[in-house]
Amino acid sequence: MVKICCIGAGYVGGPTMAVIALKCPEIEVAVVDIATPRINAWNSDHLPIYEPGLDDVVKKCRGKNLFFSTDVEKHVAEANIVFVSVNTPTKTQGLGAGEAADLTYWESAARMIADVSKSDKIVVEKSTVPVKTAEAIERILTHNRKGINFTILSNPEFLAEGTAIKDLFNPDRVLIGGRETPEVKSDPCFERCLCSLGAVRSNPLHQFVVC
Repeated sequence: MVKICCIGAGYVGGPTMAVIALKCPEIEVAVVDIATPRINAWNSDHLPIYEPGLDDVVKKCRGKNLFFSTDVEKHVAEANIVFVSVNTPTKTQGLGAGEAADLTYWESAARMIADVSKSDKIVVEKSTVPVKTAEAIERILTHNRKGINFTILSNPEFLAEGTAIKDLFNPDRVLIGGRETPEVKSDPCFERCLCSLGAVRSNPLHQFVVC
């Protein structure tokens, strides 16, 4: 079974992966986080966030092809595709304090992905991050790849509080950016995953557009 892992069980990662799991029952989806209380909540009847329709989606998939875990490294190592949806708070000190995004968590996630990976992966930037973050992450992964190929893509989110599930089922736009690598062009799992979010590839330009 093809496996997807999402690092970050917050407002974006949880609902997005739940919808992918619902629409792609043939794919195993794992949402991982180091915060044990948050993961425990996702595995309970009292989810850590409230969105209309989210509870029903999670209950249909959880324990079947949707899993929530604190075993971050295990699921990242096993995944074919890794979504990264970690916090990017505003910097509190140094250059850009009070304005620029703090990418500490993102950079830490990238180094961990490089350290534990034993097979080629597609890494998808799902967090709200500054322009060119994907290029910086690509440099980290490339520098530490140990012969493993990483394809880096950016897939910004446009979810609105109160309508997140509705937005995921009926998006008005889905943006995917990245290099046109053979791995992305030939990966049916990734295209299936994107189609579940409302995107299709427009050949021959290999761009992703909204259905």
